[in-house]
Amino acid sequence: MMSDRESDTRQEPGLGEKAGSQRATELLAHQLSEATRANGEVDLPALLEAIGSTYENLATELGRIDGRTDALSVEKTDKNALVTLALDTVSEGIAVFDADDRIVLWNQRYLEFYPELEGFLVEGRSFETMLRLGLERGAYVDARGREEEWLKARLERHALPNSIEEQHRADGRWIRVEERRMADGGRVGIRVDISEFKRREAASRLLFEDSPVPMYLFDSETLRFLAVNRATVSRYGYTVHQFMNMSVLDMRPERLRAEALVAIRNGVDTQSGNQLFRHLKADGTEIDVEVFSRKQLHNGRQAVLVTAIDVTERKRASDELEATREFLDTIIENVPAALFAKDPVSRKYILLNRAGELLFGCMREDFIGKSARQIFGERVAIAAEAEEDELLSGGVKQLTASETVSTPNGTRLLTITRMVVRNPDGSPRFIVGVTMDVTEKRRAEEQIAYLSQHDALTGLPNREAMMVRLADGIFAATATQARFGLLSVDIDRFKTLNDLYGHAVADKVLKEAARRLVDIAGDGLVFRPGGDEFVMISNDPDQPNASRRLAALAQSVFSKDIVVDDKSIRIGISIGVATYPHDGDSGSLLLANAGAALYHVKSEARGQVRVYESKADQVIRDRWVLQADLGHALRNGELSLHFQPQAEINGRIFGFEALMRWTHPTRGPISPEKFIPLAEESNLILDMSEWVLEEACRTAAGWTHPLTVAVNLSPIQFQHGELPRLIQQTLIDTGLPPSRLELEITEGILLGDFAHIVGMLRRIKAMGVRIAMDDFGTGYSSLSYLQAFPFDKIKIDKSFVQSIGRTEQATTIIRAVIGLCRGLGIPVIAEGVETEEQRSFLAQEHCPEIQGYIIGRPAPIQVYDKIVDTLASARTL
Repeated sequence: MMSDRESDTRQEPGLGEKAGSQRATELLAHQLSEATRANGEVDLPALLEAIGSTYENLATELGRIDGRTDALSVEKTDKNALVTLALDTVSEGIAVFDADDRIVLWNQRYLEFYPELEGFLVEGRSFETMLRLGLERGAYVDARGREEEWLKARLERHALPNSIEEQHRADGRWIRVEERRMADGGRVGIRVDISEFKRREAASRLLFEDSPVPMYLFDSETLRFLAVNRATVSRYGYTVHQFMNMSVLDMRPERLRAEALVAIRNGVDTQSGNQLFRHLKADGTEIDVEVFSRKQLHNGRQAVLVTAIDVTERKRASDELEATREFLDTIIENVPAALFAKDPVSRKYILLNRAGELLFGCMREDFIGKSARQIFGERVAIAAEAEEDELLSGGVKQLTASETVSTPNGTRLLTITRMVVRNPDGSPRFIVGVTMDVTEKRRAEEQIAYLSQHDALTGLPNREAMMVRLADGIFAATATQARFGLLSVDIDRFKTLNDLYGHAVADKVLKEAARRLVDIAGDGLVFRPGGDEFVMISNDPDQPNASRRLAALAQSVFSKDIVVDDKSIRIGISIGVATYPHDGDSGSLLLANAGAALYHVKSEARGQVRVYESKADQVIRDRWVLQADLGHALRNGELSLHFQPQAEINGRIFGFEALMRWTHPTRGPISPEKFIPLAEESNLILDMSEWVLEEACRTAAGWTHPLTVAVNLSPIQFQHGELPRLIQQTLIDTGLPPSRLELEITEGILLGDFAHIVGMLRRIKAMGVRIAMDDFGTGYSSLSYLQAFPFDKIKIDKSFVQSIGRTEQATTIIRAVIGLCRGLGIPVIAEGVETEEQRSFLAQEHCPEIQGYIIGRPAPIQVYDKIVDTLASARTL
């Protein structure tokens, strides 16, 4: 049995244990209270100090107990358990390491943070061993793949007197680690779960950084920027580094900074609302912004978070709208077209502008309040009301009609475009109209149409008109099984006459020849395709006898001299005859066969008449052979490109036109006028034109200077394949910028499916490629084409240019075309300029661009190497 003394002694450890545990808990509670801020957050550095002090004080206090008793030995041994019991009451993970970096104390929360240590963690386990276990089990996300590097860095931070870091755990949690060295060389560390904070931080960063709206944070006291998002950097143009060295006043215009400072101090600039402020971008541009902001704490300091919406365009639009309203009356009054508005119910006029007064010859006071019937009469009113009824029914949005109206200024041809302005509910509010006086325009169009269909020198229908006449004649003859003859007439040795007497005399001879032919064949049956060639049509069904009789009559009238400037000139004519349908079922074939017969006459016995004979016609056979040879020309490398320069009127070259040439292996160079029609008839033109386009673009892309290159398009290309896609792919393949390519089309192309062709041209133009109308005035030119499609350039045909100084009609046509283009804002270029006289005339008429031998002949591009490489010296005049 134990003695009383022994019994009392054995009771002491129990009392000591209770007292030690209670003391440890009280110490820890006191230190936690000291380390807690007013807002409830724990000051981690202060808590580290508290834990270290608690541990050291407890160890010291327990060390005073007499170690000779077994009970005290137990109490000393369990001192860590007592502390652990107290530390388990806190939510932070806590661990204490001795001077040898071995763990001597930890709480339950610490194990929850590092579950891989469960069953492994015992007192005395080294810190490095604990880390290595975590690395083996992949507990540290940031260490994966670089475990040794991470371990070395972690141990180095652990050895510092104080350290703070964040750990990303494999279970997705984020832990904040704060460690501090104690006086005895040991270390105490706290682990805090900051996962929720990290999630909030990421969300806030996402909202701030990735916001498409500029956002920034600035210090309320210093006004310096604390943070800016990417949208702010993009919108204002300053770098992040620049922003961090600026205050919010620095992005205000200097004249407004004093005012801005007062506004910021008074809180005016940090309110959400409709007030606008002026900000300054890095490039000096001023913008209007609407500011939305709120105050918040940032690292313990008062700051302002700002969202700045750029409303510059909105404000500008508002200002422009106001200006538009203010000047609306002025615009309406000064527009050069007559504008009117009518009440949709009474149909009475409620508005007329000044141009309308001038057009209709009456004051608006006499116009307003009256109907069209009262002003213009029954006929005009019925037509107008019919269109207005259709518009009011909602079937169409606008209608344009031509109307002839009697005015004090005479009878005028008007185009009136009407539309209905509706209320938000769809009910009609006004009927408005724009009236244009197109009387003079229509006269000019009719004149140009006439001139485009007739030879400028003789007044005879030209080649294009002839082809239309032939097509109509064949259509009619097919229906009635009629016959007619075509006579190709050529003046013998006309070149000699031209060289002997000069152009002026030669032109008068041509005019007299035209008159004599019309006298015997009749109006509308004599044509001048060009040069000294004429064509007559014999409608007498007694073919070919009727054509022979007409040919004999023609020769008889030319047996008399032509007197020009007191000079008697005797000329002879040769005639080839082809009849429909015996010698051809198309206009082009009839012309070819009549031409073949004429060729025989000129080559054998001039001044004769020959009717086409197919068997004896070697020319036709040669033509077929030539067409077959053309089929091999492209793949045999017989085709090449020549380039003719295009220049400003002063001679400065700005581009080249690419022209296809064919060198036959046995016949030598073949004229384009000969082989291109053959290519178009056989569709060989498709492959040939594709080659020309690619070769021209590739050549131009290699030039040092960005000169333009013009390429002709064939009508056949608009009928086959996807032309816009071909052009786009060619530009991509060759690398030529679209703005440097100009495509030339003839007016005849537009005679096909007009809507389809114009649609293709618009697609091409949308790429940035320029579209030019070639040979303007020689074919089916019409102002309607210029209205339907915005051509980038008009080319005056060389036939007009070469008649400058020789015929008044040519001069009139050129002036009309240049004036028309100037009025429409379309650049114009004259081709075929060969003499200084022609260039001078074009300069006087303000023709801006020319092309022709006076600038340079078509030649391989190597001939123009110096021009291509040295643009500054590219001047020939």
